[in-house]
Amino acid sequence: MSMSKVVIGYDSSGTGERAFDSGVELATALGAEIHIVTAFSDGPKGGTQITTERRDAERLLEKAAGRIKATGAQVFKHAIPEAPADAIVRIATETGADIIVIGNRGAQGARRVLGSVASAIVGHAPCSVFVVKTS
Repeated sequence: MSMSKVVIGYDSSGTGERAFDSGVELATALGAEIHIVTAFSDGPKGGTQITTERRDAERLLEKAAGRIKATGAQVFKHAIPEAPADAIVRIATETGADIIVIGNRGAQGARRVLGSVASAIVGHAPCSVFVVKTS
């Protein structure tokens, strides 16, 4: 099976960092292009103002992409003003991703085995999902 596009759900948490590292390692080994996705809360609907959240998301992605440059992999950055699971699934669908790489936060209660974002992605993903054990 060949894989040419890897989507990595990313944030600055320890969970996000471990998923990022695993996703980059996988994509590099496969020679695949990398799509890094982070979500943020946008400002009021219809506004054209660039929010602090958007700027922070774009900075986060720029730093992450910089860490990948040495691998020679082709990197695409996606800062999306949506819920994390929706943003990741949307980019995976739009890009025709072969696999999504995400972390698993240690949720409690009914979602204890798989975090709520991971559960939503697994349930709606258009492709395979690699959930990196992080807790």
